[in-house]
Amino acid sequence: MRALISSSYINAYAIFKGLSKLGIQGFTLDRYPSFPIPSSPQSVQADYLFFTEEASLRLAMNGVLKGSYLPRHFPLKLLDDKWEFAEWLKESPRLPSSVLQWSLDDYELATYPCLLKAKHSWVDGVKSPRGWICYSKTVLRVHLDNLVSSGYNQDDFFIQQWLGDSEHRLISVCGFFDSLNHHRNLVSLVERMASHGKGLSCSSAVQVTDDSWRLVEKTALILDELQFTGPFEIEYLVLNECEFVLELNPRFWMQHSIFLQSGNGLLKRYLGVDNERDHEIAEIKNVVWIDGVHLVRCVLRLQLAFPLTALRTVCNKSLYVTFCPSLYVAVIVLLRLLLARLRMLCIRN
Repeated sequence: MRALISSSYINAYAIFKGLSKLGIQGFTLDRYPSFPIPSSPQSVQADYLFFTEEASLRLAMNGVLKGSYLPRHFPLKLLDDKWEFAEWLKESPRLPSSVLQWSLDDYELATYPCLLKAKHSWVDGVKSPRGWICYSKTVLRVHLDNLVSSGYNQDDFFIQQWLGDSEHRLISVCGFFDSLNHHRNLVSLVERMASHGKGLSCSSAVQVTDDSWRLVEKTALILDELQFTGPFEIEYLVLNECEFVLELNPRFWMQHSIFLQSGNGLLKRYLGVDNERDHEIAEIKNVVWIDGVHLVRCVLRLQLAFPLTALRTVCNKSLYVTFCPSLYVAVIVLLRLLLARLRMLCIRN
């Protein structure tokens, strides 16, 4: 069997490794993969499709990519649209709420600080900026002007309440959800331990945490409302014991390899080869996920705060620590990225 993976970074590599444990050959659609994953043209027929970003999922839902995949049904209006997802949540009072948001037409009504944020992660194959924190109306206007001068469409942005300066926690509920058969559900609740940088940034380490806010239950309400079946991640911001939904990723997310060492249940459910023994593991606990590439990069740059945090975590015998990728593969990836950069420089010259 063949499986096509929509990218070639950390989440794609975890899929590739998990598939190999099941005897399935994985390929990436990327022509020049960042990670050691075989490349395959889009025209090649695949038995299964795996998505790490929404743009390729949209292609599959529109019939461009062929193969078996999940979720088979998802509102295209909500796919990779943070604004529309928050508006959809407002329609049902029984669902958890998001933070306040305003359209650019209503920027006079925004409270400060606020976040000028992209509605979509990708637009026409180009990665969108994460956004800009604005502490005054003057700063907001400057960034709005810069959007136009930089060639962005203002319709692709909105304003969101910014709570990141207050003492808060970033929590994700993630796993596999089957709205037709909850017995197959697999879940984990993880909290950000460290990020790639200050401000708006990806997590470089997450740790499984307890569900003091009943977020698993609230996540089930959202996914049942969507009649959702497939892999997912819903991000929450918890502030003063109040939780706010940030976004829904209806695909494989960056840290999903936390399920790989606990029976590979996520991929088994996705492929439909799970059984009762797999269902006995319905929740993952006591796991820490660490970005191996970021760790090695920090060591090479002598930025030791994150490596020291990772070392202390490894020494905690009560936790199972998984590096994704392994440090050996991380070194290979950084060498590949360096060679790719040198190749681009040679082409330009």
